[in-house]
Amino acid sequence: MTKRLHLATVALVLAITACTSSEGGGVSATTVVTPATTIANSDSITSSTTGASTTTVPDRALELVDCDDADDDVAIVCEAYDLIKTQYVDEIDDTDLAEAAALGLQILDGSNSEELLVCAAPNDSFLSVCDIAAVAADDSAEAAEAMVSGLATFALDPNSGYFDPDALDLLEEEQQGEIEGIGALVSPEDQTIPGDNKQCGVISATCEMLIVSTISGAPAEDAGLMRDDEIIGVDGESILGWTVEEVTAVVRGPSGTEVILTIARGDGEFDVSITRAAVLIPVIEQQVIGDIGYLRLWNFTGTAGSQFETAVVDLLAEGVDELVVDLRDNPGGFLTTAIDVTSVFLEDGDVVVTQGPDETIDYEVNGNAIVPGNMDVTFVVNKGSASASEVVSATLQERGRATVVGENTFGKNTVQQRFSLSNGGALKLTIARWLTPEGLDFGGTGVTPDVELDVAGLDPIELVAAITDL
Repeated sequence: MTKRLHLATVALVLAITACTSSEGGGVSATTVVTPATTIANSDSITSSTTGASTTTVPDRALELVDCDDADDDVAIVCEAYDLIKTQYVDEIDDTDLAEAAALGLQILDGSNSEELLVCAAPNDSFLSVCDIAAVAADDSAEAAEAMVSGLATFALDPNSGYFDPDALDLLEEEQQGEIEGIGALVSPEDQTIPGDNKQCGVISATCEMLIVSTISGAPAEDAGLMRDDEIIGVDGESILGWTVEEVTAVVRGPSGTEVILTIARGDGEFDVSITRAAVLIPVIEQQVIGDIGYLRLWNFTGTAGSQFETAVVDLLAEGVDELVVDLRDNPGGFLTTAIDVTSVFLEDGDVVVTQGPDETIDYEVNGNAIVPGNMDVTFVVNKGSASASEVVSATLQERGRATVVGENTFGKNTVQQRFSLSNGGALKLTIARWLTPEGLDFGGTGVTPDVELDVAGLDPIELVAAITDL
């Protein structure tokens, strides 16, 4: 199965075609069935899941199959279950996994179909889940997708998720750097969650979809959307019960089409009509300001490491005396890119340590340091700086190689891998937590800057001036 290693935040770019989301949730959640407090009992199940059996849940035949006998339509349930049990960073009890799969089914609109439904049950804990599938899903494939989406949404952390095939296509297009939509970064946060890490998975009365930032020149910025605006509706529909990925998917759409967002700001609510457009996700911005080299790194894409190194070389050739690296609102990206960026400043040592369920891995610099050791380096961060941004800034701060300025970062200390599924979709799982080489964990609290500074809204010249005045 294909694996891709990420250090990205849950903040997503609202951009691309409507349907499903950039990071999962292949089940429509526009209608929510209130979850039962317990899973339906399995008295009507006539046999264990060894082999196949057929039973009846009112007006519908239900065939139970074990994972050895699961065909292509339902095999993803078994694949997802196995990946969670073997790859996920924490151990999850089978009962909790079954309850999560049931919640995924209960989000469906329900079904009047009388055709045979085939349901894969990885173990006996899932027998009663198949009862729910028989009354909730139109067909076997829809039931399997809903179960997998439920596993990812309700049993795992907010950074894990299910991508149906369409959603996976959208995500991969986003990672290529050009998308269609409104160009805003969003994050679901629940202020009732104690501590600083308030990420949540499903929009509710307390789990709010907040704007983190907008891309310069994109439709969201032109429409006046601001940081901490709350999205509460899309095209006249409330988003209560939707996942962040489903909201993202519906907001995205072809260039030239319109989407209407309902926004809560302060004590008021208002609708804003936004015309989607092609949005180029920026990677590097650079300029010389006086004798200071300024670099803005927007995203840790697969090619950002080489672009960053080239930009640094260009600035050094201009004869700059110091560097300011701007990581404001950078949501993260690939671990390999974080290593490449850190290696520009360090000749030796580790960049980050990841701790998984079975192993601890040290990731070393690649030996490509090009910035003179006596050159002053300042990294600028804010709440929108997450994951790979935190790895780089925390490690360089710890090594005394850079001064970190701004505000506390997002606080995401987990690593994800994406695993291909047989239906053409994928499961993204948190497979490890990261620490700095000296063992500091900034999960939830974020990286604390050496110097607190209000950096909101400052353009490059204003930012450099603020730093030189310190």
